[in-house]
Amino acid sequence: MSTSITTTTAPLIQIATTQMTFYSPIILLIVGIISCLCNFITFTSPQLRKSSCAFYFLLSSIFELFVVTFGLISRFAADHLGSTLINTDRAYCKLRAYLVSILPLIATYMILLSSIDRCLSSSVSARLRLFGQMKVAYVASAVAILLAFVSGLHILIGYDLRPRCAALPGVFAMYDSMFVVFWLGVIPHVLMLLFGFLTLMNVRRTKQRIAVKPAKNANISDQQQEGHKQKTDAQLMMMMLVQVGLSFILIMTRMIYYAYYVLGPSLTGYDKLVGSFLMSFTTQVYYANYCKSFYIYTLSSSLFRTIFINRVKIGILKLFCRTTPTGYGEHTAKTMETTITVRPKRKARQ
Repeated sequence: MSTSITTTTAPLIQIATTQMTFYSPIILLIVGIISCLCNFITFTSPQLRKSSCAFYFLLSSIFELFVVTFGLISRFAADHLGSTLINTDRAYCKLRAYLVSILPLIATYMILLSSIDRCLSSSVSARLRLFGQMKVAYVASAVAILLAFVSGLHILIGYDLRPRCAALPGVFAMYDSMFVVFWLGVIPHVLMLLFGFLTLMNVRRTKQRIAVKPAKNANISDQQQEGHKQKTDAQLMMMMLVQVGLSFILIMTRMIYYAYYVLGPSLTGYDKLVGSFLMSFTTQVYYANYCKSFYIYTLSSSLFRTIFINRVKIGILKLFCRTTPTGYGEHTAKTMETTITVRPKRKARQ
């Protein structure tokens, strides 16, 4: 009975694997490019331009675009377009193996930095809150990018044509596998969850202090600006928490099976066919992680939705309304952007 089932399902699994590796990259490529471009439109807005957390999100989106375009296109070309460059060109073999690890690592580091930024910015300590500044974000992001590029230099050394593009067998192959599982997957995502938890604890402490501490007299304009800043911080915090949680699920799905595939017993026959299907599936899940951010931010943040919609309206206005009177387009755009910043509260009914 089991042999009959195996004989029947084996062709179906093979067809499913082929179809999945053909259509899934195309869909992910389209969805991912749209996501990254929409993120770029939103995070370059005046409302978010001075936010260190939004700066990390912007850098993450830029590197996610590189991950999606380079990783998916090169894989699709090798799987379905007959490209043999990866197994014939030594330099391309090393470069692709290096970039498909480092580019996702940098994008992950940026999300990690955003979680650290929210944790420090929500701290009750004024000294820790100073780390949520743009000048700190510039330095931290530069250090993270440099660290990522340096940490993966072993890939340029150990990958070569053997005769197919692969890592040096033995100790190096094991080290490279652990590098992917832990340095790219487990460690940064566990740290994200840790700083996300600490952020929630900081928010809880802050609310308790506000409830106990009486409000001081302040200028109405200052109160509005502070209220807008707190709202923006709260929205960015929610975006970060949702992003971290979903990224952890998607990346860990890939890393758990990848670790089993590397450390587990060698698969043969029908088991190898099933293993190939699962490896292809978790690879698509892995790339889906770098295509989701815009849709996650849109669903989790009303501020993000408002800014994105207004930015699109402003762009359409500037692009098509060329016959409007001078200054009208700029005034309208400024008004639309100011609408997000200042929203008069409704008076309570008597």
